[in-house]
Amino acid sequence: MAPGGRGRGGKFSKPTRGGGKKFSRNLQPLDADGNPVGMWGDTRDPPPATASSSGEEEGEEEEEEEEEGEEEEGEKPEMTREQRRAAAKAKKEAAAARRAAAANAANPGDLPPSDSEDEDEDSDAPAPANPNHTASARSQAARPPNDPNAAAAASGSSSPGGGKTPLSQLSRREREALQAQQAKERYQKLHAEGKTEEARADLARLALVREKREAEAAKKKAEKEEKEEKERERRMELEEKERKKREAAMGSAKKATAGAAGGKKKA
Repeated sequence: MAPGGRGRGGKFSKPTRGGGKKFSRNLQPLDADGNPVGMWGDTRDPPPATASSSGEEEGEEEEEEEEEGEEEEGEKPEMTREQRRAAAKAKKEAAAARRAAAANAANPGDLPPSDSEDEDEDSDAPAPANPNHTASARSQAARPPNDPNAAAAASGSSSPGGGKTPLSQLSRREREALQAQQAKERYQKLHAEGKTEEARADLARLALVREKREAEAAKKKAEKEEKEEKERERRMELEEKERKKREAAMGSAKKATAGAAGGKKKA
């Protein structure tokens, strides 16, 4: 019985399972020197040379190359700084001349030449022009994108008599930009003359606004005149009332003076 099978709760214990796989390792047979051999006794290829031997051989080759380079440098005369600069300048000029000649003689589809001397030159040297690119394509690439006005200005008018690029030689994008610019200019001219639908609608709207403003101004003027007339009538009525009051006051004063004079005579 298992050790955990006795005692309380023995039947609820969980048995251990499995365990590490203990397979044999390094079954490949080796010879007396420790080199691996085949399963059926065939010998393997001799081991390659060790890293130390290969390193020694490489070191010997490098020493030989250094000695040869020192001998060549000793044979060559030393150059001054001005001579080195002149030689480098002449080398660059010759490479530029070769590139220019190759660019002029290149046909569509040809690749620019690549020489080992060109690779040694500075990266600031101008790259050869691509013969597959036209002049209009290069000018279009130099311009900022989404600028139809600049495209129209660069392409010029379509009239050949004006000395500019004809419309047939322009690209599709340049033709569309030029046509859009010309249509915009024509529309602006007609709009300024009042011959477009938008201009007519604007004129009609302005006429209505003008009529409305004139009617409002006339109404305000009539209301002002009416108000002034009422104010004038009110002032006249007040003046008339005050005049009557003064006359009545003067009449009563005369009567009082006359009564007082009569009473004195009787006395």
